Amino acid sequence: MRHRFNNKIAQIIVLVTGFWLLVSLTGCEAFVKKFRRRPKEEKREEPIIQPQSYPDVALNKDELYRDYFLFWESWADELVSFLKDNANTKKQKECIQQAMDNLVKMQSLLNEEKAGFLDKFVIELTTVKNVLFQSYLNSADFSYLKNKIERIKAKVHRDFVFSKIKKDLR
Repeated sequence: MRHRFNNKIAQIIVLVTGFWLLVSLTGCEAFVKKFRRRPKEEKREEPIIQPQSYPDVALNKDELYRDYFLFWESWADELVSFLKDNANTKKQKECIQQAMDNLVKMQSLLNEEKAGFLDKFVIELTTVKNVLFQSYLNSADFSYLKNKIERIKAKVHRDFVFSKIKKDLR
């Protein structure tokens, strides 16, 4: 028993000595690097950032209407492309919300008569939005919504394109 105990102690001593020899010969560069004195770095002057405010560029109503019309069309197109069973519901909701916002902004630039005509499309788009925000839609619902949005888009494009509506801006 004593012989085995001495053997184990001898093995441990050999291992510790070997490890110590290995570390002392190779060194511990990270340890040396940690305690090495580094030269002082010059402090650089930090740039002063001054925010500059730019005046809002007031676009005329013609340009605003064209922009809102273009944004509305592009969001409606994107919504039509995302109306699928496996499409991202967050993207669908964002598209319908943006399309609604731009259609309402277009409406705000029109005189009361034309704004009233556009109001029925806003109401139709609101019903589409309410259906989209339901919990579950099947493929029949998606095809119905896709057709409805395409019809709304065609009617709005036919009746509210800038060339036909420019005299009715406020």
